[in-house]
Amino acid sequence: MSRDTSPYIVGDYWLDFRRDGKAEGIWQIATPRGRTVVYRSTRKRTLDAAKAVLDAHVAEIKALSTRQAPTDAGVAPILITYWKEKGRKAVNNDQTSRSLRTFLAFLLQDQAGVNAVVTDLTPALFERFREWRMGPHAFDLEWFGETFDYRSETGVAGATVQRNINDVRAAVHYAADNMRITHAPRIPDLGEEYKSPPRERVLTIEEMARIGWYASHNLDLFRFVALQFATAVRPQAALKFDPRTQFNERFGFIDLQPEASKQTKKRNAVLPAIKPLRAVLRKWKREGGATAGSRKTAWRIMRRTLGLSADVHPKTIRHTIATMLYEDESVPEREVVEMLGHDGKLARTTKIYAKYRPERMRNVVRALTTIWRAVHREAKAFSADHLLTTEGQGGRNVVVKRSAASEDLSHPMDGGRDRD
Repeated sequence: MSRDTSPYIVGDYWLDFRRDGKAEGIWQIATPRGRTVVYRSTRKRTLDAAKAVLDAHVAEIKALSTRQAPTDAGVAPILITYWKEKGRKAVNNDQTSRSLRTFLAFLLQDQAGVNAVVTDLTPALFERFREWRMGPHAFDLEWFGETFDYRSETGVAGATVQRNINDVRAAVHYAADNMRITHAPRIPDLGEEYKSPPRERVLTIEEMARIGWYASHNLDLFRFVALQFATAVRPQAALKFDPRTQFNERFGFIDLQPEASKQTKKRNAVLPAIKPLRAVLRKWKREGGATAGSRKTAWRIMRRTLGLSADVHPKTIRHTIATMLYEDESVPEREVVEMLGHDGKLARTTKIYAKYRPERMRNVVRALTTIWRAVHREAKAFSADHLLTTEGQGGRNVVVKRSAASEDLSHPMDGGRDRD
């Protein structure tokens, strides 16, 4: 059909089917380019669904090309543009993606609607968002080619809502900083009464050993956990860790800052790799493997299988290691602070001198090695008496008889083959 006979036209764009017969039945966004027509698939077969895609496409183009007043600037295009240009490049991009798509799903269900503009981002709207998130809620949403079917029977914690708000605020301010909206509104934080109390959960050596044993049956999960045991690295930085660029075999040190990721106030340290970890890193470097992604589902299944409480999260490992080191009187506080990346000046000093003077942190290295070996002994004893039973397809119980991470080691946490 021609533009004049299209059932839906928005400016220079209209809905059509490809004239060459390809993608039969799929509505296309058509636009002229010289003497030809360029098509962009909506991936939709129904007209109403295709109209929504076209509206979003035009709104996104408008958001990029003109500086809009908050009364005209759509929230959805701002979220999408922020994700494309900045959010997906962040160290914690999985969290950013969840926040943006969840807020978009909320708008679809809220009175503001999918066509909400920046001036709709009022304290009242965010209060409705809080109530929605902290109570039972559900949504189905397509986000960059992937469909998310989310259900929460009890709602989420206040800390999760605050992270969502932080990411939405960042997207709006990014639009203002790039001259796409004239100014950004003030987006309030969650009320103090809804904020979650600080996490104080600390693992025992026995609990850490069970985590290490369970994780040893999944190579990527084991590497994720092992790196945290040996460095107390932040979970998001651990997800991005790539030994090919972040582990220096010659000097034996690790740069925990993900490559090409912008350094923020939450610094990730450079520190010597303890010897038991070096065998893991070398094998990882040689064979490759996952360097990014979410361990959320795997962690939840592990926690349920091991009978760990719901307050055990990946970051609990970092809290546990930090607590153990602070309680070890032989480890200077300066070294602990530097390892955790809590002091900017110390972190910068580490960046410069770590590869030349790895002995600087010998007390932390000794303490981390002691913790690793204690966990290893408990894990080895636990594995002698247990087989891992997990739920397979169709609800069947599957017994895993060997560790996927232990191929050429007597035990996945055994650094005995590393004799440097």
